[in-house]
Amino acid sequence: MLRDNTTIDIESALKTIIGLPLSIAREAADMRIFHFGAIRAHPSGRGTIGSHALHIQCSWRFVTATGFVTGTGDRFMAAVDGFEINWDDQRAGNLQRLRLCELLGGFDEMTRSAINPEKRLIVTAVTSDQYAGLDIHFDGDVRLQVFADRSSEENWRFLSTHDSGQHLVVEGACLEWV
Repeated sequence: MLRDNTTIDIESALKTIIGLPLSIAREAADMRIFHFGAIRAHPSGRGTIGSHALHIQCSWRFVTATGFVTGTGDRFMAAVDGFEINWDDQRAGNLQRLRLCELLGGFDEMTRSAINPEKRLIVTAVTSDQYAGLDIHFDGDVRLQVFADRSSEENWRFLSTHDSGQHLVVEGACLEWV
């Protein structure tokens, strides 16, 4: 079990995204990455980033007041019944990719990422639980829920892309700055 002040530490670290839009959704292997804030060129000159990033390797889902939007398991579902998953199609190759593009409202061909061109989905609050789960609230009654479900591997990490500072990492049952 995590320390008693885990929720305070997590909420304090993630309060920096309150008021920022969810700007990019992309993946790297089995990791889902969400960027927050204004989109800018990556310092390497390759690709784009937001001001903050959340790298998720555990279970997650988007929900609204009317129901479930998408989540971890939709990665393994075809976007359209009767068709195969197309791992090369970042826009609509599976149900998760399709729904994230619909939720964010756009797609960038160059970076092959779902993007939020209208700067909607503004973060209004971040809450956490004693097991390092996250609940990120957006305007329009949309929520990103993250469920730390790995006992001995990394669940998620949060970082600022402005500097090479520390990352808040939840690995197994430990919360640490690395």
